[in-house]
Amino acid sequence: MKIDVDLFVKERQDEIQTLVNLCLNKAGDAIQKKVASEEISANIQDVLPLLLYEVLAANTVATLRLVAEMINHAEENMSPDNSYDNH
Repeated sequence: MKIDVDLFVKERQDEIQTLVNLCLNKAGDAIQKKVASEEISANIQDVLPLLLYEVLAANTVATLRLVAEMINHAEENMSPDNSYDNH
């Protein structure tokens, strides 16, 4: 099975950009809540580790969803000639 990653990304560029923006907004909201509740200080030493964690966690979930979609799309479009028997 061959997956054209470039084509997949090109076709879903707007969706990917939206997911990135949602991840950043979610991270910003989480930081804002922690600063407002005084769990962390509004300084780079406290904010940066949390920002990285929040962005990585949200982005990982979004990336896994896109990869699953890419694989499913490739399998659906695979011709019977190119299919393989995994037995």
